[in-house]
Amino acid sequence: MDKFNEPLSPVQINGEDFYTVKQFAVLTNRSEQSVRYLIIKGNRIRKLLIKKLAEKPFIFAHELTDFPFTVAGKSIDVYHYTKDGKIEEEKVKA
Repeated sequence: MDKFNEPLSPVQINGEDFYTVKQFAVLTNRSEQSVRYLIIKGNRIRKLLIKKLAEKPFIFAHELTDFPFTVAGKSIDVYHYTKDGKIEEEKVKA
């Protein structure tokens, strides 16, 4: 199997699963800069949860499915990803 088509697996550190910024960017089809912005500033709902190790941010693996991604602009649409990086649901809060 081609290694580029395999799903990215999280890094395990002390029994917890994490993604690097680059892995998270690939899984969510964003740039690394956009992921770093979500870590520092967040979106209009919240910031990405991370743990810094040796000054390098590691994103908790559960953030891939738990983080509420928002559509650009003032839309109220929120969506999430599955573990393999597919958009899971789009829902509108009333």
